[in-house]
Amino acid sequence: MRTIVEACELQESCAFFQKAENMGGETEAGAFLDIYCRGPEGSECVIKGLADELGWNVVPDNMMPNGNPIPGTGGEGEWPDEVKRAVGP
Repeated sequence: MRTIVEACELQESCAFFQKAENMGGETEAGAFLDIYCRGPEGSECVIKGLADELGWNVVPDNMMPNGNPIPGTGGEGEWPDEVKRAVGP
């Protein structure tokens, strides 16, 4: 039996959520959307933690909920140093 989980309350503010919805469910981003944004791992979302700690203004637009960049978006090279330190190696 599948547990129904409320969608993330931050979806209006989250660039990842918006991008993943536009990419569709058949992509890696869509899978993360189902796991984190609409699924059981929402409390483990790195984006939420980073926004709480540093503010939405520093959350990279290409960050996935696991703290990695969305594939094909240029990686984390342009992320602010404070973000890189917060998410680790």
